Amino acid sequence: MKIDLTPDAAEHLKRDLDGRILRIAFTTGCGGSGYRLASASEPLDGDRVIELDGVRVALDEMAASRLDGAVIIYDAEEDGYSLDHPDAVEAAWCG
Repeated sequence: MKIDLTPDAAEHLKRDLDGRILRIAFTTGCGGSGYRLASASEPLDGDRVIELDGVRVALDEMAASRLDGAVIIYDAEEDGYSLDHPDAVEAAWCG
């Protein structure tokens, strides 16, 4: 499995996480499926942990099996992060 960070994402994640890890989890809802990126103090049981440019990243089982080739991007306008990957579908809110 190969996941990359853009240089901006690596720089901002190191600052924003402040010693924590980035956890990526596969999510589903009535509007579809997608991935949730969040900071965490520790990985959960079953997570696969990798290091990308000095950033520890934990992926749940589904994310680890589906995100080969993904790139984590920092969006300065939104001051947030996103995944660039064909499987990364944005879920809609229900009802």
